[in-house]
Amino acid sequence: MKRTLLAILLLTAFSIQAQEYELSKERPFQPGEKIELKATVGFIRAAEATFSVSDIIYTTNQRPTWKIDINAKTVGIFDFFSSVRDNWGTYYDTTQLIPQQFYRYIKEGRFRKNEILYFDHDKDSVTVAKLHKETLKLERQVDHAIPNNVQDMVSGYYYLRAIDFNKIEVGEVITINTFFDDKEKPFKVKFVGREVIKTKYGDVKALVLVPMMKKDSLFEEDNTLKVWLSDDLNKIPLKFQAKIYVGYLNVELKNVENLRHPLSIIE
Repeated sequence: MKRTLLAILLLTAFSIQAQEYELSKERPFQPGEKIELKATVGFIRAAEATFSVSDIIYTTNQRPTWKIDINAKTVGIFDFFSSVRDNWGTYYDTTQLIPQQFYRYIKEGRFRKNEILYFDHDKDSVTVAKLHKETLKLERQVDHAIPNNVQDMVSGYYYLRAIDFNKIEVGEVITINTFFDDKEKPFKVKFVGREVIKTKYGDVKALVLVPMMKKDSLFEEDNTLKVWLSDDLNKIPLKFQAKIYVGYLNVELKNVENLRHPLSIIE
């Protein structure tokens, strides 16, 4: 379970190039938005995660940005055997919808990884600052060339929320582009349709997505991950489900605050 939660949550952080997809006319989120998720394996509580947008606007690279954080942690018996305390975040340009800076601070059992990515979109480059695993002092920097308007693993999900899915055909595979782990990492996600699912807020209309993924040390089958986003202007995560080697992982919406638009609840 050590890497399960962030693998599930951040595989939805898709990077989609703006020139290829039509965006909704209204922004999907606002400052102060907070989304809380809970994860279970079978009937056992496994982890919790929070997606939060700062309630103020920051200036990064002389650009106005939202500070967006994803914090994830294990709970219960999973925390006892392999504790996770992870923070992934981005400074996301409020007008261009591209990241100006990305960071992640990972504590998973004995494993540590800390880094900050400084984007320069004018030069199509990024500087990756590698930090000491305990002191967070700078150890080295590495420069990379990047595609135009590439996203990071957090900002990509928030860009995805801006896509107008009324312009996406059912069965269409969206090719995505992210910079992660010192290299460009393309992903593909298939829009498989629409459903109504039960949540603590009632029955909610949902978009259904399936990331195209091969089985690995985490996922037991190809394309096993299924993602439900609210079928409205918010496109918040309602549910994730996947078959993993220790059972079935379910991630569900626990609480949400300060949505910009009404949730697609069926009365």
